Amino acid sequence: MGLGAALGLTLNWAGGQGIVDAGIVSNVAIIGKEIGDLFLRLLQMLVVPLIVSSLITGVTGMGDLRTLGSIGGRAIGFYLTTSFLAIVTGIVVVNIIRPGDGAELALLEEGAPGGALLAEEPRSIGIVLWEQLESLIPKNPLAAATEGDMLPVIFFSLLMGVFIGLAEHRNGSKDASIVRRFFSGLVDVMMQMTLFVVKFAPIGVFGFTLFAAAGKGLAAFQVLGWYVLTVFIALLIHATVTLPIILKVVTGRSPIEYARRLTTALVTAFSTASSNGTLPLTMQEVEGAGVKPGVTSFVLPLGATINMDGTALYEAVAVLFIAQVYGIDLTIAQQAIIAFTALLASIGAAGIPHAGMVMMVVVLNAVGLPTSAVALILAVDRILDMLRTTVNVWSDSVAAAVVDARE
Repeated sequence: MGLGAALGLTLNWAGGQGIVDAGIVSNVAIIGKEIGDLFLRLLQMLVVPLIVSSLITGVTGMGDLRTLGSIGGRAIGFYLTTSFLAIVTGIVVVNIIRPGDGAELALLEEGAPGGALLAEEPRSIGIVLWEQLESLIPKNPLAAATEGDMLPVIFFSLLMGVFIGLAEHRNGSKDASIVRRFFSGLVDVMMQMTLFVVKFAPIGVFGFTLFAAAGKGLAAFQVLGWYVLTVFIALLIHATVTLPIILKVVTGRSPIEYARRLTTALVTAFSTASSNGTLPLTMQEVEGAGVKPGVTSFVLPLGATINMDGTALYEAVAVLFIAQVYGIDLTIAQQAIIAFTALLASIGAAGIPHAGMVMMVVVLNAVGLPTSAVALILAVDRILDMLRTTVNVWSDSVAAAVVDARE
């Protein structure tokens, strides 16, 4: 990012002073964008197989859903509740700060973004939500995947995961077990592919940063600074207000003392940006804080798969920020769609670095924003990935304490 910013700002200044021909500056900026676009295509390539395999494996990994019992029910209820609260926090904060207003950044192709949802006349939130729920059921899951219509793909994947588990545990189907292992193996493969692709993130960031800096100068970084601040404030509120209140009210524990016992796990989550990689350490420290091993061994691995408070919040804020940059005022109904989609997409987000960026494509599609809009925020994704992963791990740890207190 630093190299792209330095080169882009230098070219922007030199072009403004007449030292370098404006055509040369424009051509260099376009080259930067083309480099970034190649990286975006790699990210988009991962979306469908990563979401499908992650969701199916996550659901089947719960075992027989009929026998989850109180631990499973409470854990899933906690995950859905806190993720929703995180999204609401993010939406409120981004609507108050409005970091994208007046940005006027021509970072993407010219012209307003398309999308049926954005083009619609304002309607009641009930009608929009009903139509969105109706659209969850795909006529053809393969066609939906091919067209990039991800909400039906998510619904089908969740449903398929449920019935693979039922077939395996209720009927003892060996074939269902084979299908489960296939998707489990596919998750491993897709995680390796994702880790490989994100190795090229610095090149993609360089390209987009060069493009933004050469075209808009310091204005490009001012708006990104406000965006980072917005995400940080929203994450901070969720991590230091919402989750501690839940922890204190339900368990009676001191949030400060509990967090202190988890210091190493939280620092590791921040430095690695991987909730899966931090899981063994998280389990060790949560048990050391007095949570029963039987709870941690179920709640924490499940949470590392489907409980992504920080990711859900980040996706909602990012999409609203992008809409603001485009000059689009989203209605309450459209923001509700973003909240619903961000919740589903966060469940499918793998616990590895930059996975949230891959899932961003799903949320952008839901409101008709072009997936290339990811370019707006790619340059600052790494630091935000570290922050949201820390919140994810903190939420998992609070979930373990809450479930333990209710057993």
